[in-house]
Amino acid sequence: MVVHGFLLHNSKSLDQAGGSKSEDEVVVWASRFYDSEGNDKRSCVRAKAVARRVQQEFRVSRCEGNMEDGKGLWHSRAQPANHVSRGVFRLSSSRIFSKPKVVFWIHKSEALCTLICEEKTNVLLAANQLGLIANAIADHFGPEALQGAKWVNQRPEELYMVLDRLIPSGHLQFLTEVDVKKELADLVASLQKSAK
Repeated sequence: MVVHGFLLHNSKSLDQAGGSKSEDEVVVWASRFYDSEGNDKRSCVRAKAVARRVQQEFRVSRCEGNMEDGKGLWHSRAQPANHVSRGVFRLSSSRIFSKPKVVFWIHKSEALCTLICEEKTNVLLAANQLGLIANAIADHFGPEALQGAKWVNQRPEELYMVLDRLIPSGHLQFLTEVDVKKELADLVASLQKSAK
């Protein structure tokens, strides 16, 4: 098993988003773990811990857009609206995970999509797969999909069906955009068939 889990969570703290919780508050909108360690009684704690670390990494990546000029002044470089931030980091074995993991994340809209993988994962394959998954979620559920938990609460089973098609039993696949579109089309067809 290569993929340990998938998380979908907020990229902004609730203070920034208009909420009243603490700055470091993380809200996990959806999570899917593919092994027994991920699905034990500590799964919520584990998901929030990983999401919090990803949120910290995301904040650091946003700060890297700032530059110091020769006079000691800092200037922000404006990033284009369609700029996609992404990253990868390693988690050592700890109370949360019995074995080291590699975590991949991508920021799209107001969401962070996170893939938690085993240590010896093909880094390029996992990063590519995560990008395809984030795009598939946005394509399948619409442009508002990655802007809040509302759509996840309305269609959770469908989200898990998309994940199960793209990460079957927690295994990464060599997929292209064409393959992903075909999988989504097959999913839509089966959903329409079952609705009749």
